[in-house]
Amino acid sequence: MTRGKPLKDDLAIAALKSQLDVESSDSRSVLESPEKNPVCSINIDNHIPCLVVIWQRYATSAQLRFINEHILLLLREHGFQRILSDHSELQTIHADDQKWIIESWLPRAVDAGLRAAAAKKSVHHFGQLAVDLIRRSVQREIALRSFDTIDEAREWLRTAG
Repeated sequence: MTRGKPLKDDLAIAALKSQLDVESSDSRSVLESPEKNPVCSINIDNHIPCLVVIWQRYATSAQLRFINEHILLLLREHGFQRILSDHSELQTIHADDQKWIIESWLPRAVDAGLRAAAAKKSVHHFGQLAVDLIRRSVQREIALRSFDTIDEAREWLRTAG
């Protein structure tokens, strides 16, 4: 039996899975295929190397958290230190989810080895504001930058971290 934090994390993921199962057909798609679904796709770029996360539409809180938990799992499994994200279609991140990313997810991602993340800026005003708030709240263990193009983000990420 696991103890302490892992058990808490396991329970949180189980709760997310239950919520996704009843939330919507998109949520069930996220649950069935966290790496390729209508909300987000996750790939590997071996040239950088990094995880590539492309947000394709609005994500509910449960979708966003479950996908981020899956990203954390992939960071641990593959030993990646970098994430490249396309936030073009990220409409917003709600305040509770911003807090969760800052206080829960990012510290665990740093513990898993994440050192740098680069993103193409959202075309949505509230998406940009949310990501900027998260970026400004991050400690120095991780470098976070946003760019106007994915190519600029990719180029910076090659040398970061």
